[in-house]
Amino acid sequence: MDNRALTPLMARADCAGVRIRGLLAGERRKVRIGREMAKAHAARSKAPIQARREQLPKTADLSGVKLDILENLLSFHVRAIGVVLNRDYDHVLSSVSLAHGTGKVSTLLMVAANPGIRPSVLAHYVLRDRSAMTRLLHQMKTAGLIVERISDKERRARELYVTARGETLVDRVRTLARAQSDAFFSVLTPPEQTQLMTLLKKLYRHYVTDLPEI
Repeated sequence: MDNRALTPLMARADCAGVRIRGLLAGERRKVRIGREMAKAHAARSKAPIQARREQLPKTADLSGVKLDILENLLSFHVRAIGVVLNRDYDHVLSSVSLAHGTGKVSTLLMVAANPGIRPSVLAHYVLRDRSAMTRLLHQMKTAGLIVERISDKERRARELYVTARGETLVDRVRTLARAQSDAFFSVLTPPEQTQLMTLLKKLYRHYVTDLPEI
């Protein structure tokens, strides 16, 4: 067989080889993506604090790392602990459907504790602007957790109430939130926790709003 007859055969063989290599590469890519997704799912199923400890660099020496002024900067430590606290909080309350997204737990508890509270007052305490509060309330009303009514005393005023469905979640949310807080801050002694609460409330009163006297 001369070269002219072999050329088409060789070309077809090359094309087949390219297709096979492409298929093999695609399969390897699917396997790699599957492993990455499984790894990500496993990481999400773990408590964030545990996951973070497992992510510490294994080969790098951290003993010589300097934080510059961050070492003694209160705002740095508050922000860093806040990130870890929020992740742990979301993980613990992930079984509660309303917990996805910020502000829903606070809104549910505030409305349950203050039947008839106005959206503007609620927004003041949960630190939401008017548009963000409107979106949050719409989501919770759509989920059947709260209802909005016109005030009997002032027709232009709106009042918020927890529905029967929302009421069923309140006790569960309280239990989970208390358990998460107790576990997270268990590293502190009871007197230290009392002192920290006193300091945080002082900052809250100064920068956010007054707290009711109990």
